[in-house]
Amino acid sequence: MKKNHSFKRNKGKPLKKQSLLNNNGYRMKPENKPKGKPIEIMGKYEVLARDATSAGDRIAAENYMQHAEHYLRIINANKEKKVDN
Repeated sequence: MKKNHSFKRNKGKPLKKQSLLNNNGYRMKPENKPKGKPIEIMGKYEVLARDATSAGDRIAAENYMQHAEHYLRIINANKEKKVDN
């Protein structure tokens, strides 16, 4: 009976690091990152939370509210940076 030693296949070869630069030389953004300004993203999550609440999904609504709160913290941190400068 053969043993599966697939974890040893690349032992002698160094792993290639994937470049984050596309063909134009610009950095690629993660595809799952929300697009827009933090205030807009917070608003989107609040709308999603409201929709989930009206659909009766309390868990999804709480999840969306936590995401909205995260972006509220980002907004407040940005405001503090502007005041300090």
